[in-house]
Amino acid sequence: MTTTEIDSETTPLSVPEEYDEEEEKRKRRRLLLVLLWLLLLCCCLGYFALRYFIKPQPLPDMLPAPVAKNLNYPPVYKFSVTGVDEPVGVAASPDGSRFYVAESAGERLIKMFDRDGNLLKSFAPAGTDKANRQPKYIAVDPSGRVFLVDRANNVIDVFDDDGNYLDAILGPETTITKLLAQKFPTGLAEGTSFSYEGINGIVYYQEPGKERQNFKIPEANEPWAPLGLRFDQKGNLLYTDITVSQHSVHIIAAADIGVSLNGFNPFIKHFGSEGKENGQLEFPNSVVTDSHGNFYVSDGNNGRISAWTSDLQYKTFFGFGSTDDTLNLPRGMWMDSKDHLHVADAVGSTIRVYDVSGAEPSFLYSFGGFGDTEGLFNYPVDIHVDSIGRLYIADSQNNRIQIWSY
Repeated sequence: MTTTEIDSETTPLSVPEEYDEEEEKRKRRRLLLVLLWLLLLCCCLGYFALRYFIKPQPLPDMLPAPVAKNLNYPPVYKFSVTGVDEPVGVAASPDGSRFYVAESAGERLIKMFDRDGNLLKSFAPAGTDKANRQPKYIAVDPSGRVFLVDRANNVIDVFDDDGNYLDAILGPETTITKLLAQKFPTGLAEGTSFSYEGINGIVYYQEPGKERQNFKIPEANEPWAPLGLRFDQKGNLLYTDITVSQHSVHIIAAADIGVSLNGFNPFIKHFGSEGKENGQLEFPNSVVTDSHGNFYVSDGNNGRISAWTSDLQYKTFFGFGSTDDTLNLPRGMWMDSKDHLHVADAVGSTIRVYDVSGAEPSFLYSFGGFGDTEGLFNYPVDIHVDSIGRLYIADSQNNRIQIWSY
């Protein structure tokens, strides 16, 4: 009896104990697997966060190849900066901390904003007012200097990164400081201010404590009418010239556009001529280069992009036609690090993007469209893409700068 009672009590108790132990092992294994996956995910996120903190980049550039190479997608609209009058030029500083906008209406000022769109400062070429200045395209060199085309005076004004007036390029071989250095070999007093009045070709200067003086500049040896401005990856200054019957592209080497312009005497390369045939240009607006040194020109009135080799030989054109991937009136352009060419199509009220990294250019996508609501454009005329994939677009007739991001 005693043995039977013991067997009847111990047998049913032993089965649950074995069952609970196996189930507990399975639960632990599942929990361990989940924890391992979570640890792997945290490591991946931590890796990308650390990389982005050290060197901010768009996500596709941070992904391993070849995945990143195959990711081509339009940017996303972020916000707009208002309070600008018909902006025609936009450019960001090398570190992306601020951007500059050239207005073509209102007071015709250059306005400087921080990356969040807060106005930091407004400035203009020395000695001018809204009646005798006409800001157009704007570019920032690798050191942060701001270069601005003033069509009213046919000059390229130069400012430091805080908007202080430094100099003006008056012609292919002439600057204000160069003329002053020639006229006053022993130099002028520290703190001398100067400006230029282009209609009559007069340089004004004033030493501290003295009356303002002036002199007329010599007649230019060759005419010029700069319009578009860009700096290439090597710091060379690229500008388009719309002198009557001489529409063309010009290149000033980085070494000739150095810190001081008082010895300005560049050797200027150039290509193109005015017309509608292959290798000719009608009101070229912007010129950029790809990673191989090839040139791309927004051939405005011809409604196309003209491509030239690194040794300045005409190659081809694209973007001409009447389909969704073609251009109406190309204006400002920007080439990003993937050799994706961004073109502001003013009449089309859109931004069109082409991949020029291969043997032949190919259309990728467009974004925008006509309108005045968020993400739509009314006559966009310029674009800048910074090093972390942020886009600044001069939405001229909507009186704003739109900010997009990859």
